[in-house]
Amino acid sequence: MITSKADYRRYLESDRRAIVGPHGRKHPRLFHDEVWKYEIILRKHEYHHNMPGLLHRLLGQWYGLRHHLMGLRLGLFVPINVCDEGLHINHSGLLIINDGAHIGKNFNVHQGVNIGQNLHADEVPIIGDNVFVGPGAKIFGKITIADNVAVAAGSVVTKSVLTPNVTIGGVPATVINNKRGNPFVEGE
Repeated sequence: MITSKADYRRYLESDRRAIVGPHGRKHPRLFHDEVWKYEIILRKHEYHHNMPGLLHRLLGQWYGLRHHLMGLRLGLFVPINVCDEGLHINHSGLLIINDGAHIGKNFNVHQGVNIGQNLHADEVPIIGDNVFVGPGAKIFGKITIADNVAVAAGSVVTKSVLTPNVTIGGVPATVINNKRGNPFVEGE
């Protein structure tokens, strides 16, 4: 959660590194970097929402409106204070994350993903650090996904995966490779 200007800067830099790599561009291009711009607006909304004071409250509402409108245009719903630093949304188009979910650092997600609750509002996923979620995956319920897990495209995850460094896939999702998790984790 962003609670200071230093946190805000760290989150922006971690997100930038996740999107373009450590030696990539420092700023989004005027065209073709709309998802990166969305992530920047998300972090500005988080920062101003979490800081005390009238100015931050007003700016929080302004960035909240921009976050909402840009999300509608891109087909993204990523609530504030859900994703830790290093967020990498690969494409625009239908990404829905429940506002009660908890997602760790370096979350790498594709389009068509839905991370949601089951029957009750408190039945939402907790996702660890360095998790990759492929296109079209669905993750529902009061479950936990361990660190360094890869979720294959089109999978439906309804049960916890407590073993780190594995790949899960299928409907319902099961471990399909217990020797390799997220392929995008540094050092893998």
